[in-house]
Amino acid sequence: MSKAAFLEASGAYSPGASIRNGERAWVLGEKISQGKFGAAFACRDDWGNPRVLQVLWPFSASYDNVREKWPQQAAELRRAQHPDLVFLLDGFEREGCFHLVHERCDQRLDRLLDQETGSRVWDGGRWFKIVARPVLCALDHAHQHGYVHRNLHPRNVLSPLPFEQLQPESVFSGAVKLADLAANTLLGKVDVLNMKLSRWLVPPEYLSPSECGPMDHRMDIYQAGLLLLSVLRGHVHRYSFEDIATGQPAKDAQGLAAEAGPVLARALSLQVAERFASALELWRALNDAEPLAATAGGALAQPSDLRTEFR
Repeated sequence: MSKAAFLEASGAYSPGASIRNGERAWVLGEKISQGKFGAAFACRDDWGNPRVLQVLWPFSASYDNVREKWPQQAAELRRAQHPDLVFLLDGFEREGCFHLVHERCDQRLDRLLDQETGSRVWDGGRWFKIVARPVLCALDHAHQHGYVHRNLHPRNVLSPLPFEQLQPESVFSGAVKLADLAANTLLGKVDVLNMKLSRWLVPPEYLSPSECGPMDHRMDIYQAGLLLLSVLRGHVHRYSFEDIATGQPAKDAQGLAAEAGPVLARALSLQVAERFASALELWRALNDAEPLAATAGGALAQPSDLRTEFR
């Protein structure tokens, strides 16, 4: 019996069940999602606050081997919190699985992008200004702590508020958040073969490392380019392996009328060495091309002002 089937049969994660870690208890609600590597459940903490419980299980490595590395990784993740990352509240082991408890943000960018295009007028520049800064700020912070996200796409860009309520001139730190850093780190760093990429998210170096370069944090720069390209266009285009190998995403970005187009084209370069070296460098280039951030008084904020250190 698979781990998922065992947990389903045990009833340990049924609505109303209580998952305890020391003095804390998390009361489960409905199942939000389930995949090969784990499941996510709505839950509430002791105060009645809505949270999300992720249950992860090793896929390729032995459980004992993974369990040995878990406490250190979980502790490091707790120390690497940031306002623009979905907040990790707890992490523990139970029932042969790893558990992560996060704040709950119900608004997802992919739902906004997937709305019927015929019934709306999409202002790509407006949404670009709302999304670019917090996503790149969170990514830069993760890279500074040695983490690579690996799974950067609109489903992992969340907000605690309806996206329609956000305004470019008043987006505060924490209004838009990057999700799944903790899960991707534990799945990719602790159990390396557990990390599988969606086909349309793979960078060129995944397909041809000898020609394109190494797999490192710059794959996140590539995926950030894909994400921001989707935001400008108003829909998610899922590129084929052939498209990725021939550099079609960069060509599409270069063809945009927006000032940010050539900048995104560089982020989407086939050659790893030709991309921006960091999320902060990408942000500065975007801000130089078309100012994206303003202070409360209306004057442009310098990129260095937007790089928050939160430890």
